[in-house]
Amino acid sequence: MLSDTAPRNRLILASITAVILVLAAYANFFHNSFHFDDDHVIVENPSIRSLANWPRFFTDAHTFSSQPANATYRPLVTLSFAIDYATRHSLDPVPFHTTQLLLLLITAILLAIVYWHLFGRDYALLAVAASAIFCVHTGNTETMNFLSSRSELISAIGFLGAFALFIHWPARRKWLLYLIPLALGALAKAPVVIFAGVVIAWVRVVERRRWSEALTASIPSFVTGGALLVALNRMNAPEWIAGGGSRIAYLMTQPYVWLHYARLALLPAGLSADTDLELLPHWYDTNALAGLAFVILLCIAIARLARTPELAPVSFGLAWFAITLLPTSSIVPLAEVANEHRLFFPLMGMAPAAVWSVEIISRRHPKLRRYAMAAIVIVAVALACGTRVRNRAWLTEETLWRDVTEKSPRNGRGWMNYGLTQMEAGRYIAAKNAFDHAAQFTPNYSTLEINRGIVAAALGQQDEAERYLTRAVSISSDRNSHFYYGRWLLQRGRGMEAEPHLAEAARLAPTWMPPRTMALEVAIARGDTARAASLAAAIHAIDPTASVDARCDSYRACFDQGWAATQANRHAEAAVDYRAAVRYSRTPLAYNNIGWSLQSLGFRDDAATAYKTALEVDPAFTRARNNLAALGG
Repeated sequence: MLSDTAPRNRLILASITAVILVLAAYANFFHNSFHFDDDHVIVENPSIRSLANWPRFFTDAHTFSSQPANATYRPLVTLSFAIDYATRHSLDPVPFHTTQLLLLLITAILLAIVYWHLFGRDYALLAVAASAIFCVHTGNTETMNFLSSRSELISAIGFLGAFALFIHWPARRKWLLYLIPLALGALAKAPVVIFAGVVIAWVRVVERRRWSEALTASIPSFVTGGALLVALNRMNAPEWIAGGGSRIAYLMTQPYVWLHYARLALLPAGLSADTDLELLPHWYDTNALAGLAFVILLCIAIARLARTPELAPVSFGLAWFAITLLPTSSIVPLAEVANEHRLFFPLMGMAPAAVWSVEIISRRHPKLRRYAMAAIVIVAVALACGTRVRNRAWLTEETLWRDVTEKSPRNGRGWMNYGLTQMEAGRYIAAKNAFDHAAQFTPNYSTLEINRGIVAAALGQQDEAERYLTRAVSISSDRNSHFYYGRWLLQRGRGMEAEPHLAEAARLAPTWMPPRTMALEVAIARGDTARAASLAAAIHAIDPTASVDARCDSYRACFDQGWAATQANRHAEAAVDYRAAVRYSRTPLAYNNIGWSLQSLGFRDDAATAYKTALEVDPAFTRARNNLAALGG
C-alpha cells in the first residue's frame, strides 16, 4: 500500500533517502560556472563585494544589477549573493551553488508539509516521495544552475511558507499571519498575486467549500498581493525594462508554450537553456491550435476531477500548474517566449498530481498496488540521473552554448554565445563562423554586432570591425555598444573620439566598472590629476574594494611593467606605469615613453607635452626631439 501506516522510523528512513537522492542529483554541479544574467547580477556587480552595502539592497534597485535596464527590486537575492561572496571574498561558484542546494532542501521540507495536507494524514510517505520527485526533476536544473534564478527559490520558500500556514491552521486565518512569509518572499520576486488563485483552488477543490467562501478566503491575499505588486514595481530602477513585444502575439503563443511545459514536466528530454521558440504568426497556426486545445482540455480536466473527492489532489495539482503559469505565460509579454526556469513553480503542482494518480490507479487495480511505490522510486531515480547528466551541460559557457546550438539550432543568441566561447579561447575563425550563423536568425541584434566587431578586430579586419561596432550603436545605444566601440577607438589611436563613448557607457550604467576604470586609466595616462581623482572617488563609492593605486613600487619595476605593456600594445596601461615610474625618478626615457603611449592613443597634444618634458630634463635627448618633430610640435 502507498498509504503511510508504517511506523515513524519508516518515514524517517524515507526522508533520509530522499535527501540523499537530492544530494546525489546535484553532487556534480558545485563547480559549474556563471551563466546568462549572472554576469551583470553577480560577476560584474560591485554591490555584492561588501556586506556593508546591505542597507542599500533594500533602498536602491541599482544594487541588483550593473545594468540599469535589468535593475529590478530583489533585495533578498542580492543579500544572499553578498553573503556567498563574503564566504571566500571571491567569485568561487562553490558557495553560490551550495546556497542554491540549501534553498532547495528548505523548499523540499515545505513541499512535503503541503503535500501531506493535500493527500491526507495517512500519506506522509507519499508526500515525501512527491517532494523528492519535484526536487530531483530534471526540469529544475536551469533554476538550480542559473544562479540568478535564485529569485525563484527564495520567493518559493516565502510562498510555500505562507501556504503551509494557511492550510495548517485554518481556524487562525483571520489573524493573517500567513501573509508575513508571502511578503518576505516577494522581496526576492513578486509572484504574490497568484497566491490568491492557489488559495481559491485549495478552498474550493480540497476543502470543498462554496465559490463564495473560496473567494472570500482569498480577499486578504488579493489585497496584499496587489499592494505588494504596486509597491515593489515602484522600487524598480527607473531605467528598468520588462522586455517583450506584442501582447496579442505573446498571448496567442503561450498556450503552445503551456503544452511545451507540460511535456517537459512529464518527459524532461531535449532541455535547452535558451529555446528557439518564437512568437507564432497566426491564431490558426498548427501549434497555436494545439496549444489552445491543450489549455481547454486542462481546464476541463481540472473541473471534472474536482467533482470527486478522491481525485481532488490531482485536480488541485493541475490547477496549481495552470495558476502559477499565468504571470509569465499569459497577457504580459516577456523578452523570451519560453524559459525553462519558469517551470519551477508549476512543477510543484504537477508532482503531486502525478504521484496521486499512481495512488488512484493502484487502488482501482489491486494487482498493481505492489508495484506502485516501486514505480515512483524508479521514476525518482531516473529523474535524478537525468539531472546529473543535465548538470554537465551547465559546466562551462562552452558546454552550455554548444548544447543550446544542438537543441535549438535556430537560436541566434545561442550561436552568438557559443561564438563568444570560441573567441575567448582564441579560436577567432570558429567564432566568426558562429557569429555569421547567428546573424541569419538575429540580424538586428546589437550584442551580436559588438561581438562581430571584436572578432573582426582580432582578425585584423579593422574597417569591418568599425562597421559592426557603429551598427551596434545605431541598433541600441546602450552601455555595451558605447563601451566596446569606445574601447576599439582607443585601441586604434582615436582616444579623443573614444572618451565620449566611455562617458556615455558610464552614464547609462552607473555601477558598471569597465567604462569607469578605462576612463580612469586614460585620465592618469594623460596626467589629468583632477579628473583622475574624481573618477577614483566615484569608483570607490561604488566598490570600496576596488584598487586604483599604482601596481609597482620602484622606478625599475614601474618602467619594466610599462615597457611590457607597450610591447603588447596596451598603451593606456603603459602610460600609467611610466607616470608611476617618474614619481620615483624623472628620467627623459620615461617621459619619452609616456609621449609615445599617448601618441599611440591619439592624444597628440598630451604626447607633445610629454616629449617637451623629456627635453627639459635632458635637452640632448635625441629620441624625444625626433618624436616631437615627427609629431609636428
